[in-house]
Amino acid sequence: MTLSNDLPMRDATPDDVPAIGALRESVGWGVNEWALRIVIGQPFARCLVVESEDGIAGVGSGVVYGSLGFIGNMIVADAHRRRGIGSAILAAVTAYLEAAGCRRLELNATSEGRPLYERHGFASIGRSATTQLRRDLPLRRDPSVTLRSADGVGEIAAYDRPRFGGDRHGLLALLHDDPATVLVTADRSGEMVGYACLRTDAPRIGPLLADEPSVAEMLLAEAFDRLPDVSELRVNLPPNNRPGSAWLRRLGVPIEPWDGRMARGEDVAKREETLYGMTVGALG
Repeated sequence: MTLSNDLPMRDATPDDVPAIGALRESVGWGVNEWALRIVIGQPFARCLVVESEDGIAGVGSGVVYGSLGFIGNMIVADAHRRRGIGSAILAAVTAYLEAAGCRRLELNATSEGRPLYERHGFASIGRSATTQLRRDLPLRRDPSVTLRSADGVGEIAAYDRPRFGGDRHGLLALLHDDPATVLVTADRSGEMVGYACLRTDAPRIGPLLADEPSVAEMLLAEAFDRLPDVSELRVNLPPNNRPGSAWLRRLGVPIEPWDGRMARGEDVAKREETLYGMTVGALG
């Protein structure tokens, strides 16, 4: 859909972060300023805004992970809905991702946004799961696993790629260089068996990848050790991550199912058996 002349679309800049954050808050999402800065002005991402006379009317972003593209931050201000803004932004973001070589596009949809995505060829790909993990959970400490702070991202990116299904080297490099982030790796007999990204400014964990439950529990225990003021950590599993859901059930924690993950295009190869917790909604 072509927008009217009074609704120009442009690339977002760092100066737009406060306004985009306000839009995110208006729909009940956290600002996550660090995640917004990852999709603005980076060579592997694009964030678009539509302007109106009273400020930013809409926003959307796309991140290139090799053949997998992830769409996020899709919001239109209440006063400007039903003017084709969301459709125009989504079309521009998907065109950018496909031109960059993405064959598979994924996103997390709200119930309000689902009809828009369906009109653009997206379909549900299964149920996700989310839960809050408490500090007092009996997490196992596997003596065969060694944890360490990462001193680079090459090995992590190589481990992550076949398990996630896309190349997140650029994202991981930005996270590694962020002073509010700690990347922790798990090794057994010299081989990486998992890793986790911990944020200390707005305490959270993700991405979290582990080859087996005992490794995931080691990484979670380490997260609680490094975040002493945190009583709970949220873990969001992607659709069809059955090993992850089975692990959460064994821990005895309540699991909230969610069917908002949607996709378009041929699926990418990934190791479905890997325990995987998402980074944040807009980044996958």
